[in-house]
Amino acid sequence: MRIHYLAAALSVVTSLALLSSCGDSSSDSTGAGGSGGLGNGTGVGGSTARMTIAGDYLYALAESDLQLFDITTPFAPNPWSRVNIARDVETIFPYEDYLLMGASSGMYIYDNTDKANPRELGSLLHAVAEDPVVASRNHAYVTLRSDSGGANQLDVIDISDPTNPTLVKSLGMQYPRGLSASSDGDSLYVCDDVAGLKTFDISDPTNPAPRDTLDVNCRDVIAHEQKLYAITGTELVQYDLTTSPPRHLSTMRPTRGQVQPVVVVLDE
Repeated sequence: MRIHYLAAALSVVTSLALLSSCGDSSSDSTGAGGSGGLGNGTGVGGSTARMTIAGDYLYALAESDLQLFDITTPFAPNPWSRVNIARDVETIFPYEDYLLMGASSGMYIYDNTDKANPRELGSLLHAVAEDPVVASRNHAYVTLRSDSGGANQLDVIDISDPTNPTLVKSLGMQYPRGLSASSDGDSLYVCDDVAGLKTFDISDPTNPAPRDTLDVNCRDVIAHEQKLYAITGTELVQYDLTTSPPRHLSTMRPTRGQVQPVVVVLDE
């Protein structure tokens, strides 16, 4: 299996594209989804990504629309349809047969059973703040951050009824950004600015328990199988998840510009 890190030049001078190899995977769509548990296991993305892949479709946020592309032929994406969404949606994340969208005003859940026609099911609104979202075991994890004295916290949301998501718990944070759940659904990794990359035990999904903190100021993080990829403004840092705390493996730096991997496509 190959992992292709597709990079998009979103307000950056130079984006980073990586190509690496890994062993076979047995992940499925009912797993943690912390790194993008997709319906057919076709893609992995970070929590701050503005695009994702599920089945034969690529979904990209475009102002107040969700643009779909048919990628049956990967090298010739075919514009498919547009779905009207809230104007302040900033991130998109796939979980089982749903699309979770993080907006400055709240979180939106879309039914994606029909990959060509996602439709809104429910939402949970909050005070204005940035809010990347991931999900695992019928619970969504949302980081809220604000520069204006507002909320800086990690929210745990019960999404067992996607038409009525319910806030379960909030944990105070310094200035949280991206986050990711492990493939087995037992761990949550949260980028908390200069406070570091924090690991929480979520074996009880309603009660994240602090475990470790790595000294890295990251913007987003992707947990995939036994590896953890932390994205800073200038580096892609790789960790081994078979140890606690995660062990540093490598640091990659582009020759110039900023690092912003957006989507990872898995080719079996």
